[in-house]
Amino acid sequence: MRVFYSHPMKLYGTAAERRALSLIGERFAGSEIVDPSANQSTAEPGRETEYYLRLVDSCDCLVFSRYFGYVTEGVKPEVDHALSKGIPVYELRDGRFVTVTGPVANLPMMERLILRAKGALGLGR
Repeated sequence: MRVFYSHPMKLYGTAAERRALSLIGERFAGSEIVDPSANQSTAEPGRETEYYLRLVDSCDCLVFSRYFGYVTEGVKPEVDHALSKGIPVYELRDGRFVTVTGPVANLPMMERLILRAKGALGLGR
């Protein structure tokens, strides 16, 4: 079994990412975790989303994480794509795997800019 872990780039290389990967490994024991942070796109610029959607297609399920409670613009297309293909989707929330059956709303642009500013200033952590 292959599990795609869709998560915000802001989480790449963090303790939160390591914890999520550990939880996914426990929940889907023996599965291969397809982690975008370890599978950087080799696609030409502007086609990265297609690369990751092909990776989603190669998986049996998708697990995703939010950033400050929001689905980011990179995570949303992966989640929606998996749902459209009938691939089971789970949100990793507070250490639990919650089944998702419908499209997810992503972070509005203004709120995204505010979060980026907070991140740059080291706030909200």
